[in-house]
Amino acid sequence: MHRNKEDPEKNSNDVADWIFGAEIANRFTDEAEKHIPDYWKVIELTINILKDNVTKDGYIIDVGCASGNTLLYLYKQGFKNLFGIDYSQEMLKVAGKNLSKVDKDFPSRLFQSETFVQNMTFNAIICNWTLHFIQERQEYLKGIFDSLISKGLFILTEKTLQSQIIENQYILFKQDKGLTNEEIKRKKQQLEGILVPLSVKQNLELLAKTGFSQIEIINARLGFVTFLCIKS
Repeated sequence: MHRNKEDPEKNSNDVADWIFGAEIANRFTDEAEKHIPDYWKVIELTINILKDNVTKDGYIIDVGCASGNTLLYLYKQGFKNLFGIDYSQEMLKVAGKNLSKVDKDFPSRLFQSETFVQNMTFNAIICNWTLHFIQERQEYLKGIFDSLISKGLFILTEKTLQSQIIENQYILFKQDKGLTNEEIKRKKQQLEGILVPLSVKQNLELLAKTGFSQIEIINARLGFVTFLCIKS
């Protein structure tokens, strides 16, 4: 998880209060819809790509699975070897409750950890709206890359650095979702030094440095960019 070096007091506890605490976990979908442009579109796009490129018995893990929305829809599409990982135990409680409705054993495939799972191999790895909270991104990405099979897929969505023009449009998006200026300002202050975005160029360079041979941008809206990466 990202650590604020300038303000050590503003670290994991602040992240937990904003995204990972019980209050947010219990209303995560509503929170995501208000703050993440194309939230459901990206989930649908992710699922469609996996349906076309991964067999139903393939192994898939959702990094930052939150309340389990993506995993639930993947399960409904016939995928069964599904796993999730999240920093927050509260999020995993909600995910486990939601996913146990379709598979009572699903909670046993959900892992609480700040690091990527070890000694497992996957056909596809999803990491939507999560990596920008992690300080040691190169190390975390290496763990993801090493855990993918040859020709394995990695789908990544990140909030990226954008111009003030785009940032202003993002504020309008949140206002249209019903957030007040005070709520928008407070959220921004809470995330300073915790959610640390990179530019699109920096993300592309990081993914290439990790070893991905094919990297494409498959969705972008108001600074939130989805990358499709393939391991050679």
